[in-house]
Formats: sequence, structure tokens, C-alpha cells
Amino acid sequence: MASNSDSDRNATALAAIQGIVRRDADAFAGFYDCYAATVFAFLCKMFSDRAEAEDVLQETFWQVWRQACTYDASRGSPVAWLIQIARSRGIDRLRQLRLKAQRDAGPLEDWHEKISTQPTAEAAMIKRDTDQAVHHEMDKLPDDQREAMMLAFFNGLTHQEISRRLVTPLGTIKTRIRLGVQKLHMAFKGQDK
Repeated sequence: MASNSDSDRNATALAAIQGIVRRDADAFAGFYDCYAATVFAFLCKMFSDRAEAEDVLQETFWQVWRQACTYDASRGSPVAWLIQIARSRGIDRLRQLRLKAQRDAGPLEDWHEKISTQPTAEAAMIKRDTDQAVHHEMDKLPDDQREAMMLAFFNGLTHQEISRRLVTPLGTIKTRIRLGVQKLHMAFKGQDK
């Protein structure tokens, strides 16, 4: 059963999405401020490069701005919808990076450029801290939620694939992922204060 604060957050997020559909920039800014940290923490787990995570974060919210009218409350909470968009954009970016790496694997002189663009020590430390925070919060989740989320968000499996792999009904998998995402959102929202 959802608490009043969960209901209030969902109502606020729904109002923001309706505002975004009407092209209300303030509604979009509020939605971004509320959820950007959660989405960014999720994306940092997908990418070893913080800049890639930032780019995908922008793409995610750009898609929200363009396609807010596609949100269907009967299919999940606003944060679950947002994480699904981020996951899709992240998987697309990982595929692009994989293809680029395959194309770029070639002459020796290209290696100098690749080495010189490695993350700085500061960026590596920030990524490590973010990874630790995400792992710490993921470890607090019940085993069934953590396992479903790991398969969905970090292994790139669809809900149907997870259902088959875990021999668990599809609706149960979706519920586990939705509950896990909500718990992570609450944990990181509390850390932003």
C-alpha cells in the first residue's frame, strides 16, 4: 500500500507531466529538479564515463519534453516511466559506443588519442563514489527486487526475458522493478537534501 507521501509525489509528478504536455517550462524544470539526481545515479551505473551518463540524462529529459503526452498512468508511476526512458536511451548509447569501438579499433596512432581522453582522477573518484552509493542502496533492496533490477537495468534484459529467466510471472517482475526504482528514488532524493 502506497503511503500518503508516495501518493503526493505521484500526484505532483502527474501534474508536472500534464504541464509538460502543455509546454509549461516551469513544470518541466520542477520535474527535472525532482528526478534528475535519481536518473543520473542510475545512468552512472550503466556508464563508466560520467560525460556519457550526462549526455544520456539530457537525452532522457529531452524525450520527456517531446513525448510527455505518451505517459500512461495505468502502466506505471512517473518515476518508473522516466527510468524506462533512461534505460532505453542508455542501451541505445551503449550500442552506439560498441559499434564505434569496433569501427575505431585500428591504427596504432589512434591509441594515443584514446589514452589521452581517459577520465581524470577526480572524475574516476566521483564515479567510484557514485557507484558505491548505488551499490549500497541496491544492497538494501529485497533480493527479488535487486535481482530483477540488475537484470533489467544493468544487463539490458526486457521484462519478458527476466520473467522467462527467473520463471516468474511478468506482472510480478514489473512490480518488483517498480518497487525497487521507487525505493532507490526515495533514497537518493533524501541524500540530495
